[in-house]
Amino acid sequence: MIPEATVDDLFALAIAAEETAAEFYRGLVEKFSHESDIADFWQRYVLDEVSHALWLERLRCNLRPEQLAGPANHDALALAVQTRNVSAAQTLAGIDNLDAAYETANDLENSETNMVFEFLITNFPYDREVASFLRTQLTEHVNRLITAFPNRFKDPYARRAVAAQG
Repeated sequence: MIPEATVDDLFALAIAAEETAAEFYRGLVEKFSHESDIADFWQRYVLDEVSHALWLERLRCNLRPEQLAGPANHDALALAVQTRNVSAAQTLAGIDNLDAAYETANDLENSETNMVFEFLITNFPYDREVASFLRTQLTEHVNRLITAFPNRFKDPYARRAVAAQG
């Protein structure tokens, strides 16, 4: 844990987690570049993660210095520290087919990263409308694996048949 961690530290960890997630999805784009609809699907996640990092940075910039210097929420900080230890390169090394990519993405999207993002937009919103927008974006982002994954690969057997490259 980070002794005497601040809200600013929590934001830094959350932004780094979003950037790591974007790096992971960039790796999936490369691993599945031979399947254009899958590569395009993962690319959309890259853009989402970059957007999440930018939203968090904007949110942090709108806080007063005394808010940023305040103590971080212990539970949110613990989750953020857990996500800091995730390596995109190590995670990608374990991806040998599309099903492994799908399941790993599902785990990532339902992980601590998004719980910390939710905590920050709930506790430090611009206003209710912006917080609602961000929450909706996050929900759609998480659900996209179920709702928008290319139909021909919705079945796990079909996903297992698609080998990762590289």
